[in-house]
Amino acid sequence: MPRYRDHYTSDMNQIRDNRAKQILRAGGTIYSSSVRLPESGLCELLGYAGFDFVLIDCEHGAADAATIDALVQGCFAGGTVPVVRVLRNDETEAVMKALDLGAQGVLIPHCRTAADALRLKQSASYPPKGIRGFGPGRGSKWGLVSSADYFANVDDSILTLALVEDPEGIENIDAIAQVGLDVLWVGTSDLACAYGVPGETSHPKVLAAASRVLEACLKHNIACGFPARDIESARWAKAQGYRAIGYGCAEQYVMQTSRRFLEGLEVPSSNA
Repeated sequence: MPRYRDHYTSDMNQIRDNRAKQILRAGGTIYSSSVRLPESGLCELLGYAGFDFVLIDCEHGAADAATIDALVQGCFAGGTVPVVRVLRNDETEAVMKALDLGAQGVLIPHCRTAADALRLKQSASYPPKGIRGFGPGRGSKWGLVSSADYFANVDDSILTLALVEDPEGIENIDAIAQVGLDVLWVGTSDLACAYGVPGETSHPKVLAAASRVLEACLKHNIACGFPARDIESARWAKAQGYRAIGYGCAEQYVMQTSRRFLEGLEVPSSNA
């Protein structure tokens, strides 16, 4: 009797498929949510719910290698794609670390120039295309995938995303779009702050900036991302042509749903 599990198949010695990237290539729309706390079960849950990828937020959440390691495994358990949002837009080593731990995509914040976008693209690829250092672990299934197959396919399997959330990024958007990342994501909250209307993510100034990002993405045939606050804004974004739509974070769902329940029973919050 062979010493391996009955469900062993030939695709187990190939790199993991990136469903989110496949959907984009087919012209579809991908949906995501994010996680900030170091709880892998939240990633698993969002995967079961049907999100195409989960954003592991290391800019505003718990950011260390052990956290990424656990949350990536949670994503795989729930059948979704793990994407890591690194702390800064110049973290070449952080991009490498996230990918070595099995992340299938990386998002950089505050992409202001084409050089920022190019740095991400190169950091996510091995030479000669890029500058990523070699040391894969989970991405190569701990050596189950042969080096030949790994190098032949891995660069093309990584999802690269950049947040455009500063006036400088808006002004440079055409050059940024020409770099050829997979997704340029509109950062409406930071744009609202930058334009002097904090919290007003639907302000005309913010939406005008978002339209410029979308126009550049359509021109250069890449996907544009938008953060939806509810079903209606998600439907609006999809109708406008946005093909990557994010919906809040798991921790917010818990708070909002909990408060709706307790407020319905007239139970005050602990801070009341």
